[in-house]
Amino acid sequence: MPTRFRSAGETLSRLGSLKWLKVSGGRHPNYGYHQVPLLGWRFEESRADHLRLIELAVRTTPTQVDWRIDTSRRNWLLAPARILGDGEDAAASPAFDDRVHLAMQDQDFCVRASADLDAILRTLRDLITLGEEQHQD
Repeated sequence: MPTRFRSAGETLSRLGSLKWLKVSGGRHPNYGYHQVPLLGWRFEESRADHLRLIELAVRTTPTQVDWRIDTSRRNWLLAPARILGDGEDAAASPAFDDRVHLAMQDQDFCVRASADLDAILRTLRDLITLGEEQHQD
């Protein structure tokens, strides 16, 4: 988990200054079960081009589960679609915690989603590097 937190922080901060970051997932420290991976963050200054690049990373990464970005609140959230559910402001919905709890009972889902989040972060890092290289030319 600390490695994923560091990776997420380093990657997202290449897009802009981070004001807040939270990463969940990995194994529970006391009980050992896999947790649902979620990535939440807030840039000091949110920009549409940041969102487009993150969306591109999510769209182009081969994943085992479907992923979505919720930008309806000041903190943005990248989560499996199964957790976000449908409707406006899904992460603030009272059912959000219930969906996370139910998903945690599906350990195969948690393992696959964790691998996906790592892959999405790698794709985003590669896209950022590509953009930086193109700006140098």
